Amino acid sequence: MTREAGAPDPRRGILGRATGVVYWFLLVEACFLLAAAPAFLGLLLLERDASNLPLYALCLVPVGPAFSAAMSTIAARSDELTVWPHFWKAYVRNVVDVLWVWVPALALATVLGITIAYGAAVGVDGFFVVAAIVFVVILALWTANALVIASFFSFRARDIARLALYYLAARPLVTLGAFSYLLIAAAIVTFTSDWVLALLGVFFAAFAVINAKAMTADIRARFVTPEG
Repeated sequence: MTREAGAPDPRRGILGRATGVVYWFLLVEACFLLAAAPAFLGLLLLERDASNLPLYALCLVPVGPAFSAAMSTIAARSDELTVWPHFWKAYVRNVVDVLWVWVPALALATVLGITIAYGAAVGVDGFFVVAAIVFVVILALWTANALVIASFFSFRARDIARLALYYLAARPLVTLGAFSYLLIAAAIVTFTSDWVLALLGVFFAAFAVINAKAMTADIRARFVTPEG
């Protein structure tokens, strides 16, 4: 069945566009879940206990590249519903740069998490436990910046690290926005489950892209040549 000549395209109406947006985000979420499936399967088998922190970190390795690909796909969104090729091209393009910042961040977070969980039991001074909590927060914010930068720019790992740290202070509103969605993510995991957070992954990726617009625009203006 074909549409009559001159008849309005139903996809251009309000309902059609709304349905297209929902469908598009569902496709991105499906791609994200598939790319990060090894992580979620591993987390499903782990008990929520501080002794499993190293295993949690190991399981979370695939999440970084998957989240990066979701952000790249969202940022490049168009009226076309061809999400699958865009997602996997972004995944392949970003995976190495993302892992260079994601894996060290997970390793350091594991060390800090163990210090927080067992510091008092092994006699670590309370000051160092509090300092570890502060560093975990800073590390999470730095990682949020670093993932965005690695997703949208082809810089060396040390340059990504420096820029991510620089923009924590240079763009305080971006940092505050990142803190808010990281806090929401932590609350979701604490009061519900890891799976709820996973099913909301596309919305957090969209929030991260929108929140980081000021940072990415400044990087593009100051650190990217006209030739790209």
